[in-house]
Amino acid sequence: MKTTRLLLPAALLILVSLPLAAQVNDTYVIPAVANQGGANGTRWATQFSLFNPQLDHDLNVSVTFIPTGGTQGFEELVPVPANSLAFSDNILDDLFGLSNAGGALLVATFAEDNPTVPNNALARAFLVTTSTYNNAHSGTFGTVVPGIWTGLLDDGITSVAQNIRNASGWRTNIGAVNLGRCNVTLRVSAYDADGHTILNQAPFGLPPLGHFQDRLPVDTEAASVEFYIVDPCKNSNENYAVVFPYTSTIDPQSGDPSYQSPALLASASSLFSKAQSASLQNDPTSIGKKIDSAYARGVRAQAERLGTARLTRETKGYRITQ
Repeated sequence: MKTTRLLLPAALLILVSLPLAAQVNDTYVIPAVANQGGANGTRWATQFSLFNPQLDHDLNVSVTFIPTGGTQGFEELVPVPANSLAFSDNILDDLFGLSNAGGALLVATFAEDNPTVPNNALARAFLVTTSTYNNAHSGTFGTVVPGIWTGLLDDGITSVAQNIRNASGWRTNIGAVNLGRCNVTLRVSAYDADGHTILNQAPFGLPPLGHFQDRLPVDTEAASVEFYIVDPCKNSNENYAVVFPYTSTIDPQSGDPSYQSPALLASASSLFSKAQSASLQNDPTSIGKKIDSAYARGVRAQAERLGTARLTRETKGYRITQ
């Protein structure tokens, strides 16, 4: 049987197995990407980086763009050589030819795109990270938006971002991407530094397979923001939503953003059996819906497939081009 060799030696893999398991996957969501103008004369673009840690095989990585508003997206394959880096300084323009757009990305490897690779998540595992930045005359200001794979379901679990500022020139945007097939409602609450509710379950509509972003509708100098979803298709095995919310706070002087992926929260005893509850208390990171290539395949199927990107070898890696 063919085996898979990763960059890390086997002995080191054993020593760091828990951190590695928390970082490497075959399916990721980037909740926010852009190539468009913003408030106060800002201009936003998204740098994008793929790393293939496999020592013995190349990977074809699928990148699906999910637009703001829920119109049909686009998908393209990026071939990444073994133990190599592929990158773009403006992924929406370089990969999809989009000069004025915003949304989210689903990034995954599928067995059908990698027929000579062992059919398991570890063999198709890769790393992805992005930085959405404002390229101003005074300097380039940006924030890392990492690839994540655990999202919200309509199951009583909420997520919370803290230390939010949305006053005195500072502005905080709230956003989310819905990977489900139905319109869902994102409910947003906010609490001040003393724990008082200053926004109570404000509803925002999320279209199917769509991205949303808007300004937090309440002024605050220091707050936490809580998200949960209402999904009319939560009982459908095919159409249920997995939602990835986020916040982004902009410095009024520099235009420098600060991104947060909210932490998932739940009362385990209210949702699960006593045995499961004890397990969750020992490992609270196990809550939430972890998407995989099977779920991602259904999302990709709704996008217009554009083919395979080209790579141009440069000093800092393989540049992605159309």
